[in-house]
Amino acid sequence: MVTILRVPKQFNTCADICRTLGLANLTERALSIAQMKKEIQLKDLGTYYEIKLSIDVDLDEIAKLSYFDAFPLVYGQKTDTSKLPIEQTNAFNVVLEVEKRKRYLEYKYQQRIKKIEVQEEIDPPDARTQNGAILIQVSREDKKNPLKHNSLWLDTWNIKNNFGFFLVSIIKAFSKYPESASGYFVKHFQQQTGKKLPTQTSSVKLYFPNAVFGVNRLKADGKNEFSSQKADWLDTWLIAGGIFQYAIAERVKVSEKSFDWRLVVLDPQDITLNEYSKVLNQLRQYDPPSGSHGVAKFDAELSLKFTKELLNYYPVNSSSANTQKRRFVKKSVKDQVKGFKGIHFNSKGQVYGVKDIFSFGLPSWISPQTQAEKITYQKILDEHLWIINHLAQDEGHAELLTVYRDFITTDNLQSFFRFSASYGDYITRSLADREERKPPQFSMQGLEIMVKNTQKTQDWSISEITQNLGFLRIAQAINSATVYAGSIRDAEGKSKETGWERIYGLAQRLSSQSGSKKEFITELTAFLASYENENLRIDDKLQQDGKKRRIWITKEDLDQLIALIDDKRFGCALVANLLIAYGYAKGWGKTADNSPKDATDETLEPLAS
Repeated sequence: MVTILRVPKQFNTCADICRTLGLANLTERALSIAQMKKEIQLKDLGTYYEIKLSIDVDLDEIAKLSYFDAFPLVYGQKTDTSKLPIEQTNAFNVVLEVEKRKRYLEYKYQQRIKKIEVQEEIDPPDARTQNGAILIQVSREDKKNPLKHNSLWLDTWNIKNNFGFFLVSIIKAFSKYPESASGYFVKHFQQQTGKKLPTQTSSVKLYFPNAVFGVNRLKADGKNEFSSQKADWLDTWLIAGGIFQYAIAERVKVSEKSFDWRLVVLDPQDITLNEYSKVLNQLRQYDPPSGSHGVAKFDAELSLKFTKELLNYYPVNSSSANTQKRRFVKKSVKDQVKGFKGIHFNSKGQVYGVKDIFSFGLPSWISPQTQAEKITYQKILDEHLWIINHLAQDEGHAELLTVYRDFITTDNLQSFFRFSASYGDYITRSLADREERKPPQFSMQGLEIMVKNTQKTQDWSISEITQNLGFLRIAQAINSATVYAGSIRDAEGKSKETGWERIYGLAQRLSSQSGSKKEFITELTAFLASYENENLRIDDKLQQDGKKRRIWITKEDLDQLIALIDDKRFGCALVANLLIAYGYAKGWGKTADNSPKDATDETLEPLAS
């Protein structure tokens, strides 16, 4: 009987994850066909991954199983299929599946962007379509270099009459001797069947990114030799299954006419294989991130979209009042998954080489405790998606997208503040151009939740800054001088004049001085002086014309803001950057007593304290 499998981390790349997923997928398929009710939990225990089964596996029943595909044959237009049993298997036709995916994405584009009603509904594509496509392209498919993926598949097809013992040997190897699984696996299978299995195969750069065209990087660089580098057969076979079944692959634009391949795999922390598969397939089939606008946007969009989808399966309490249960709720989405690991393949004519091995995370400030909070977080993630989808590398937004990606994938607030300052000035420039689309903005509540949950220290709350009346009134003055100024457009796109001028470049000027208390206060007071002069000039006329008047800043407001800056717990940089972010946020209004509206967006539900 077996309940736990362990997979040591030995590659320090996404290959470790893929080997674990390949083993988990194989085990899940075997248990399902053997009609054993099961749940498989994936856990990261530091030096190894654990595959925990909810039942004891009867290996005698597994040994009786007939052959099934752990991963299918993959073939394209030029694949030599003369030695492959295509007709007898569920082979994966990459050309056909890619065409299905193109039709589906065009169908969604017509519905979402062009608002065209399409009469005929189109079925979503196979979630693994791009994984098949990258296997064909990156492996340099031709007759002299057959697809290694298919060679691995053929090795197991040739022992299909002993497939049950093949499964038992793998499960035993990773349950009893995970550190030497391959040796035990080969020995056990031969003892049970009298048949031999491959012990080594050529390394494949898609499965082992430390290899270049099948050659170890150190070997190639050191001796300039290009003889084939060998890899363990069982590891390669499991990695092949993990990549094909669970990876996310996409061609990403790197220049005007050049596209690279980017492959990422989700790194599990503590999640069931069923949830892992559902969230991943939902994303890959129905709403995959686009590679058309560069690497930074692809990574940011993937992190946001996956987190939003994961929230549908995130465990929360039904009642926020149940404090006994709340202490056991996970603190962050990162308690389920850590993020992504991947490989970037750059195009070199008709071949691809490994350019980069990377990893990036998920926004750990997402930590709902109730169902209502889950909805609030999903709306905040929608705000972020609307903003980055408004930006495009081809339109000169590459730097903005890169800085945003650095924030959303690392929780680095400094990156967010750099983004918000640049994006704030971008908003004011766009609003001045009547031909430009109105840029989306962050909501004030969304900003507060995000910044508060990213805050590392626990002895004070970010709300002490963002709910301070002087801070709010000065932030509203910034908003009135930049976003809500000049000629503005309403929700219907109609233009109207506010009666006062728009200031440009303020966000960058304030941001550039945020490291020095003296310089920042000097820059801010210079802005407030010009703001007050403008108020003196236009206020009487605005009142006579019945137009909206701007907020007046008082000495008390400035005193309160300076007190926040002087507070050693906060410091100048944090207060300054929050002021800029709030100044360019949406949701501002003004009450009859000329005080700022409470910084809450009515479309978002408040979070529990």
